[in-house]
Order: sequence, then structure tokens, then C-alpha cells
Amino acid sequence: MRLRLFTVHQMALSERQQTAERLMRWLQGMGAFVTNPMPLNPGQQLCFDVLNPDREHVLEELRKQNWEPRTGVVAMRYHHDELVPCTQFEIALPSDQPVTQDRTIRGDVVDPAKRAAEKASIEEWHRSISGRKGK
Repeated sequence: MRLRLFTVHQMALSERQQTAERLMRWLQGMGAFVTNPMPLNPGQQLCFDVLNPDREHVLEELRKQNWEPRTGVVAMRYHHDELVPCTQFEIALPSDQPVTQDRTIRGDVVDPAKRAAEKASIEEWHRSISGRKGK
């Protein structure tokens, strides 16, 4: 059996995805559980669970940072082999700016006289290949 080594290429994250990554680490540091897979998909909001004893502290810290989490549902979660109550929240992250498309056609503008000369030379070449006489 041979060991194959693969090169892993990582995609550049958008500004929204970078914000979601930073917010995820910050929330995890305060004891919250981010439930979204990272990197965050463009259409998704950042979802996380907070144990009820830590809920007010986490929400207060989020509001200090100007984040407005929306309350989801109260649920149960296994934590340290116990089933404990938690609350699910969601933060609406601002969407990325759409990519602006530059649809400008670049290149030389063809001179009508030059175009007519090229067309005539192509017709002459076709006549020489086919052996036909001109029109």
C-alpha cells in the first residue's frame, strides 16, 4: 500500500465568512455552541446554542458589540453527560457586496476599410482553393 500525499487548497473567505469565523471563536470562548458548519454559506445566518445559566451574560456581551441575536427555541442539549436546557439563537450577518461585472469590450476598433480588405482577401483565398471564378 502506497501513501499518497494530497495538496489541500483552501479557498479565500469572503468578508462575511471571516466575520462569522471570528464571531464563532468569540462565542465559543464564552461557552456558546455554534451549530453552523464553517465556512458559513451565503444564505445562512449564524446559529448557536447557549446554556440557560450563561444566556444573559452571552447576550449582554453580544449587545455590547452591537449584535442583535434573535431567539429561536428553547431546547435540551447534552453537556458533560447531562441533558441541560439551552436556548437557540441566530445572528443575521450583513451580506457580502455583489461582485461587479466589468462588461467592457476591450481591443481595437476595426476600421471599415481594413475590414473590407480582409473580407476581400478571404474571398480571394476561397476562390483560389475551390477553383471557381469570381462573381
